[in-house]
Amino acid sequence: MKRHLSDRQIASWMTGERTAGEEAHVRACAECGAEVARLESAVAAFRGSVREWSAGAAVRSSAPLALRLVFAIAMLAILAGVPIYRTVERQRRAERARADALLLEQVDAGLARPVPAPMEPLLTLVSGDIR
Repeated sequence: MKRHLSDRQIASWMTGERTAGEEAHVRACAECGAEVARLESAVAAFRGSVREWSAGAAVRSSAPLALRLVFAIAMLAILAGVPIYRTVERQRRAERARADALLLEQVDAGLARPVPAPMEPLLTLVSGDIR
């Protein structure tokens, strides 16, 4: 029974470090030959995609600059909008505080009466009889 190449031997094969015995084994063993072919195919595909990417990088290099510019403009708009939003929110809070204060004054005035407004005519009748 033949022993298959170890993972370390296959890794060495991929880097170009191989012995004559390993080369003979890869040619003779279908499993080891298929494993080496599979890895070589994956490396070739990776190499091709890197080359395609690097060739297109010069064309795409202006896109990130434009994207950064759009991002910077959006950030400036947000930073300019925050103080405006805070000012408007402060004005709304102040308006609500004035409305709440007015309502409390009305409630206090209503509670400060000795009798409710509909009963005031009775109070004058009663106080007129007492005098």
